[in-house]
Amino acid sequence: MEKKSYKVKYLEIFLIMSLISLFVGKYFLEHSLEEKKPHLPLRKIISSLSEENPEEATVLVTALSLGFKEVVADFLFLQSIQYFGDWELGEEAKFKKIYPVIQAMVSIAPHFVPGYSFGALALDEIGHVNEAIEILNKGIKNNPRAFELWLYRDFTIRLFKTHEYKKAIEGIKLALKQEGYPPILERILAYAYEKDGQTDKALMQWKKILKSTRDLKIKEICQRHIKRLTEGEN
Repeated sequence: MEKKSYKVKYLEIFLIMSLISLFVGKYFLEHSLEEKKPHLPLRKIISSLSEENPEEATVLVTALSLGFKEVVADFLFLQSIQYFGDWELGEEAKFKKIYPVIQAMVSIAPHFVPGYSFGALALDEIGHVNEAIEILNKGIKNNPRAFELWLYRDFTIRLFKTHEYKKAIEGIKLALKQEGYPPILERILAYAYEKDGQTDKALMQWKKILKSTRDLKIKEICQRHIKRLTEGEN
């Protein structure tokens, strides 16, 4: 009787593990068909976690296999914050841990805008600006009306860090084609033109804003810049 109970117990464990394996296999098959390539970042994360914290790895795989993508994305978001806040890690060590986590997070939850924002911030802060821009590009592609991503990429990074003024101008012009854009983008475009040395276009942009706005404070700002640029030409 005791031997039989052991057999039943082991059979139950075997069936549970088989079901989990089927769910995991189903997920990766569907995902590979959707993306047309294996999700390597997530596999690396699971492999890494299985060494560092087997319990967390088990929870992650189980949640993923059952289709709880939001739960997995939240877990990865918190994991990226934890890595970023680990002061014992050097910048390159942080990058090796954070980058695949961020990639996996935004792939699983492509419309989770805070994931892109924090991911770009973390990568930017540890000296990987190109990778930060890459993450922002993905975020903008998947969430074209998440204007905070446009602003971070084209204003914060391209105008003030990488000084890619022409790329900033093109990005802002594309953002202005999106419905519901924040009016500040119009003024940033004028500023970007001036930074790129296109004073005539900057002047035209300020005049355009002056004509279209009803905000008295914005009109005052426009008039001040128009006067400054006009006097600078003389």
